[in-house]
Amino acid sequence: MKGIRKKVEPINQNTDELLKTIGKKLMKRRKELGYKNSDSFTYETGINRSQYGKYEAGSQDMRVSTLIRIVNSLDITLEDFFSKDF
Repeated sequence: MKGIRKKVEPINQNTDELLKTIGKKLMKRRKELGYKNSDSFTYETGINRSQYGKYEAGSQDMRVSTLIRIVNSLDITLEDFFSKDF
């Protein structure tokens, strides 16, 4: 049956909730590394301080390349970031 495609239903995940979950995970990992606040983390890693604060708060969307750079700075793989407690 060439050319027949099965209809796929979208999952409809809540973007705002997922951004907040990502932000909480970023904050948790930063604290695990001993950074008490995001300022010291961003200064040491060269990440924009105000933008990073928005990411942790879950109030700002980010590009995948930005997430990869941040996760690398947090010394964790992207795969581990999304597999642990997500």
